[in-house]
Amino acid sequence: MKPTIIITLFAFLGCIKVFSQSPPEQVVAPIALPETFGNYELGINTYFAFDGWMDQSARSPLEVMLKRKIKANRMLRVRVYGNLNRSNMVAGTIVEMSQHAKYGLAIGHEWLKTIHRKWQWYYGLELEGSRDRRHILYERPRWNEATDITYLEKTDNYHHLDRLALSPIAGIRFSISPRLLFSTEFRLVGSVGRQRITTEESTKMPDEGARYQLQSAVGHTISENGIRFQPYTGIFLNYRF
Repeated sequence: MKPTIIITLFAFLGCIKVFSQSPPEQVVAPIALPETFGNYELGINTYFAFDGWMDQSARSPLEVMLKRKIKANRMLRVRVYGNLNRSNMVAGTIVEMSQHAKYGLAIGHEWLKTIHRKWQWYYGLELEGSRDRRHILYERPRWNEATDITYLEKTDNYHHLDRLALSPIAGIRFSISPRLLFSTEFRLVGSVGRQRITTEESTKMPDEGARYQLQSAVGHTISENGIRFQPYTGIFLNYRF
């Protein structure tokens, strides 16, 4: 009788132990992100939103930057920009027209340093090549006193500038989200360049269908070498992918 009671008691305690145990916790695997996430950044300069705050002659209405991470704290960068302006003014018989086109390409290397979870600063070096083309035209009537003839005179001014620059850079970045961030930087630009200035004088009769005849053309070349500091180059909105 005793062996039966002891066996029954152990069986009862075993059942209590089994039912009292909580079910094993389920382990949730972390969400897997692609290994290439965050290796690229595409940024657009948003300086036009702050136009009027600072007068920067180096501004351009379109500037895009692409960066690629090569190590945890190093990135390669390519920056392209362009500017195209055109204006016409007519005051009676006087016409003034201006065309300005500027475009450039820059490649560089930057190193990142963490300040806070969402803040970083960086420094680097950039090599930039640019071309600047400007054409200013004046057209006005003239009167020849000796012949008593009225004619039209046109003056064309051409400014062609080619520049190569090497720039140490430094900037700061703020992450809005894992994919979006703001950045701004300054540059110390050391450049060498050459500008060709040409002035052409042409005349024509005011008759319909008459064409301008070139009367004179004068040109000279200027070397433009120097160092300039750009404390503000705009604010980039970057998308990381």
